[in-house]
Amino acid sequence: MPERYLGRHLGRFRVDSNVGSGGFAWVYKGYDPELDIPVAIKILKPQYAGEEAFETRFRTEAATAAKLRHPNIIRILAVGREDSAVYFVMDFLPTGLDDRLRIMGTLPETLLIRLGMDVSAALAFAHREGVIHRDIKTDNVLYDDHGNAIVADFGIARALSGYTEQTGTNMVVGTPQYFSPEQARGQTLDGRADIYSLGVTLFKAATGVLPFQGDDWYEIARQHIEEAAPRPRSFNPALSRGMEHVILKCLAKDPADRYPTGDALHTELVQLLGRATTPDGDPTVVMPTPAASRVALEITKPKRKSGFQPRTLALSAGLLILIATGFGVNALKARDAARESEKARDSTVAAAPNATVPVATASAPGIDADSAARNSIAAANPRAARTAATRKAVVKPAGRVLRVAGPADATISVDGTVVGRGTWHSESIVAGMHHVVVSLNAPAACGAAQDARDVRVVEAGTTTVQFSPRRCGSFALDAAPSGGRFVLSAGGREIASGAVPIAQPVLVPEGSYALHVSAKYCADYSGTVTISTNAVARERVRLICQ
Repeated sequence: MPERYLGRHLGRFRVDSNVGSGGFAWVYKGYDPELDIPVAIKILKPQYAGEEAFETRFRTEAATAAKLRHPNIIRILAVGREDSAVYFVMDFLPTGLDDRLRIMGTLPETLLIRLGMDVSAALAFAHREGVIHRDIKTDNVLYDDHGNAIVADFGIARALSGYTEQTGTNMVVGTPQYFSPEQARGQTLDGRADIYSLGVTLFKAATGVLPFQGDDWYEIARQHIEEAAPRPRSFNPALSRGMEHVILKCLAKDPADRYPTGDALHTELVQLLGRATTPDGDPTVVMPTPAASRVALEITKPKRKSGFQPRTLALSAGLLILIATGFGVNALKARDAARESEKARDSTVAAAPNATVPVATASAPGIDADSAARNSIAAANPRAARTAATRKAVVKPAGRVLRVAGPADATISVDGTVVGRGTWHSESIVAGMHHVVVSLNAPAACGAAQDARDVRVVEAGTTTVQFSPRRCGSFALDAAPSGGRFVLSAGGREIASGAVPIAQPVLVPEGSYALHVSAKYCADYSGTVTISTNAVARERVRLICQ
């Protein structure tokens, strides 16, 4: 159980709390007393830690990944074993791409492009060093405090694939929703497989949905191999054609048709950033909710014969995500039989274009005509029914918008996740209370640089909130006689006060203030002071005393 490690020390690292679980490891927040920083600790689950061959390969791959020093690759700080715990330690980054998408629905285009630039730069560097990630997905993209995308878990998938090859374990290494076609076939991979998975990640961030969906990994992997990716703009019309082109090129079935390197992708994204616009040419500021349906696909070249063999896919070693598939030969035969039956039904419907599909009326209590129609369609064409269900699931609620306005260079975060800069709005945020923070880059002691409040988003309508964080400057006062007192105020509200002389300048939010200096047996002094950002306002006051 994951609780067994809480409160323990692994090497110098203290394990504080369990924050997640993956297919092969538990994830904890910990503490490094030497560096005085929080850390993330991944501890292998017992079924993997007990395998000597896997442990050796895991530690070797983790050590290789630790040598990847790049601004967009997470730092691995240590790899080790303590009793039965095999672990590695990395920087703790609490916010990830999944968190942003949960709040925002989709990324605005400028943030989408920056996401692609950051991850492609990380991939380009790793590929030059001979390391393929093999599991690029939204889960493995984190964000640092400055909003830079950071890629995690380099080298881990390679260790797992080696384990499955050695043991013959029928497991998938990677995540089927993000598989490249060659990964789904169990073929040898190069860096272009990571480019494909990044394309899936960008598709999800741009539209809020995955390009390929299904009831199980078998169906999803088949689509990766056989079906052309839908056009992202059919889900998000606000996406520029240039960004759509980038995503679809990443998702090319043939690796030769994708960007050859992360550098090539990064270069195109840099060029695209300068002209990130909507189809009308206006700056992209809206983050639309995923569209309700998938339009007809435009296939520009004949579909290749895939050579897809279900048994090859199901039995390929080095294929799954740390979950045993449980598919035996009988299950595959049943699956194939079901597919043949479904194809027969589809072809029957297609062969009779003028036939009328019967639609039941709402004769029974609680059953409307739409439901009856869906049931009739489902009986005739299960694929159409699944598409209709997906369409119904992604319909956005009408008219719910949160608008946040702040200074142009301010960072906006919602519920702890950075979502934008300056002015931001979302049409897909969940109704209810949200903690919104608008902050400026300023010294930590400048409390005014952060404007935070709880905002209630109504179920229908627009919620608009104006935030006004301010940077700080310094105030230095040379006053005599000593033993007096000064007060800085604005609008009758005291901002700063203390005894004179002031030992060192006082940090004060920028703006104009009333200055009042007083001392016993002396006439009071009143004046005004203007505080400017990153500057010191110096005042010299000599009181007239008895």
